[in-house]
Amino acid sequence: MPGAAAASQQMRETQVKKGISNARGGALKLAIAGVAATICAGGGPAFAAPAFAANESGISGRTIGYVLTTRTYGIYQAMDAAGKETNAECPKGLYDFGAREQFAAMYPQIEGKKYRLADTTIAREAEVWWPKDGPDKFPVQEIEGRISYGVDLDGKVKPGDFTSPDGKPGIDNQLYRAVGCIPSYRLGSSQVLFETQYFESRTYNRTIIELTDVDSLENDDDVTITTYRGLDALVRDAKGDFQVDTTQRIDTIYGRDFIHTFKGKIVAGVLTTTKSGDFVWPTQHQHEEAATELMHDTHFELKLSPEKIEGAIAGYIDIESHYRGVNRRFGSHQISYGKLDSRSFYKALRRLADAYPDPETGANTAISGTLMVTGVRARVVHPEKQVADTDVGPDHGKVSTNGAR
Repeated sequence: MPGAAAASQQMRETQVKKGISNARGGALKLAIAGVAATICAGGGPAFAAPAFAANESGISGRTIGYVLTTRTYGIYQAMDAAGKETNAECPKGLYDFGAREQFAAMYPQIEGKKYRLADTTIAREAEVWWPKDGPDKFPVQEIEGRISYGVDLDGKVKPGDFTSPDGKPGIDNQLYRAVGCIPSYRLGSSQVLFETQYFESRTYNRTIIELTDVDSLENDDDVTITTYRGLDALVRDAKGDFQVDTTQRIDTIYGRDFIHTFKGKIVAGVLTTTKSGDFVWPTQHQHEEAATELMHDTHFELKLSPEKIEGAIAGYIDIESHYRGVNRRFGSHQISYGKLDSRSFYKALRRLADAYPDPETGANTAISGTLMVTGVRARVVHPEKQVADTDVGPDHGKVSTNGAR
């Protein structure tokens, strides 16, 4: 995380490794199988030999691009000196009243008592898709700690704000307050494991960050940040690490909703936003149904290197898109694994929403939140504009990143 103390970064890396270590072997096998399949098929874009040599900075033509390799929500979990979670941020314990527990409490098994399916299972499932705001009979336990990952989005230090692990005040991350004590959202949970696995394996999730007008990855007072959706797979090397400089073709047709441009600067190797805007990102898991999530006033705080990128993408997340994205990615039974109940989840999001009031009701429609991301440098291919009677195929494009166009 940009600017964070080394100990804090090491702690988060330990937490992430706990959640994905069991999946790494399977992911590596999938990657090896993909390599073999591609070789048998005669090769493909992800394995094409570089058309140019990278300079030491990774910048070419004042451009460098990265493909995101992991994406999780900014959930801080306190750990002791031995690396064991203390749950200090949840002094009342983790939330333990998910969908199954709530259903059992609402419709207890009483001898002679009968329930109608329409009044129980169907009614509860209907409320998942037509959620109601208001008081909650089973309220989610909120984060009570004062430390959080994230960014100061409004330039103010307010009573409800957090402090970053490296001591920065004014951190806005109310999504963390709402869901940080729900097991589903915590690193090491089944939901985060699924998020991590399918972020890698589903090409629909491919997110590209391209920097242009770049003179230095150390200090540059004016760069342009553009996000895209890529069309190609992530690839791991023989050690299981994500491969640098694989090809990523840009989807400018079906992926146009994911193209966004921001202005930024680089100070001491950290990219920050100087002009924010909306950011939409794709999400798809084991089910084929895809979803999108929307973030307003997006701020980037990303540590750059010639080969890698890591840090935070923060802003005000649209509640409806996040809520529906979660429910479209997971079925009710999967959500229940981590004690997440959709109705209580929605009420918590609404209760703690802190931006974008509805012009009619005055109720806030967005909640401050943070995505923690990592990525590696990629060769970004921009398609040529198609012209009538041309024989230029869709795979002939302009290559950037190491940045060459």
